[in-house]
Amino acid sequence: MSSINFSFICCYYNEINILKKKFDRFEKFSSELNFDHEFIFVDNNSTDGSKEFLKKEEQKRNKNFVFIFNEKNLGKGGSIKNALSLTDKKYAIIFDIDEYELLDLKKVYDIIKNEDHDFLVGSRVLKNQKNFIYKKNYYGVKLITAIINYLFNIKLSDSAGATKMIKLSEYKKYTFKTNKFDFEFDVLCKFAKDNKKISEFYSKYNPRTYSEGKKLRAFRDGFTILITILRNFFENNEK
Repeated sequence: MSSINFSFICCYYNEINILKKKFDRFEKFSSELNFDHEFIFVDNNSTDGSKEFLKKEEQKRNKNFVFIFNEKNLGKGGSIKNALSLTDKKYAIIFDIDEYELLDLKKVYDIIKNEDHDFLVGSRVLKNQKNFIYKKNYYGVKLITAIINYLFNIKLSDSAGATKMIKLSEYKKYTFKTNKFDFEFDVLCKFAKDNKKISEFYSKYNPRTYSEGKKLRAFRDGFTILITILRNFFENNEK
């Protein structure tokens, strides 16, 4: 599969401490990859200096680095959709800058090189990994995943892992109206309903607390995600 290429998409809001600590790793990691790729960083109208930090980095980085600065907060889903509309790569990998390993990105390439998929999700509970800081988040993940598996007849251990791969030729066949944390579940459910090829891989998880900047809220965002799942089950896919 010589035509494999990837867009690595990272969306963030008010992550100045993480950016200062970790951003230099991306250029080193990029130089070690032997396949066509780009990194897209989307600032969701941050107010803590993240935007200014990335604008300085934009001047120093090579053409593999693309920077998008939202003029208003579009939500995580809105930011991802913004990035997806600009890339011409075959696959997009959505990842978080905070709690996951860059090696996940290389791991996805190795999977696709051997077998094509339409959607991949990094599972945080494979290999009996259960290092969630908040029990409500862990049980919420298990519940949401069980509902998706039952309704759409798929088998995932963790539907909420932040590292996800989307095949863009399939993504472009659908209309997505979601703009929050439920966007990736919207994609997953639409793909599952149409029997797209979906699988998962082990993703090492390094959780952080809300005081450290964790954004997703178990009850508020969990309810929004559940509504999106049920809407996809009862409605016909929009294309």
